[in-house]
Amino acid sequence: MVKVVTQVELEKIIQEKKIVIVDCFADWCGPCKSIAKVLESKVVPVFEKDEDVAIVKIDIDKNQEFAQGLQIMSIPTMMFFVDGKRVVFQSENKQEDRIVGFYPNIDEIIINFIEQTRNPKTE
Repeated sequence: MVKVVTQVELEKIIQEKKIVIVDCFADWCGPCKSIAKVLESKVVPVFEKDEDVAIVKIDIDKNQEFAQGLQIMSIPTMMFFVDGKRVVFQSENKQEDRIVGFYPNIDEIIINFIEQTRNPKTE
């Protein structure tokens, strides 16, 4: 089960875990519910026993200061933190620090991100 957290809880989790996936959502958001189902059925089972990984949700309606601080303008928004810092990654020819919207392959994106972060390729 993906835990719904407050801003204070999230800040603590980001400092404690190596990899944190944050699903920013609202109860009224249809696409957010779709992402929640994918996370629960396809992502959480892969990493639920991994002590280095946390997958959490934060309700932006109940944590408006958090949403404003990270300039969340649209939901669903997924954010990635590694070693306490927000991750910036390459996406379609531009730098991104979040995934906005629902993608049919969101589970693959998240799983690949976690696996690549845990096991970086060395050349």
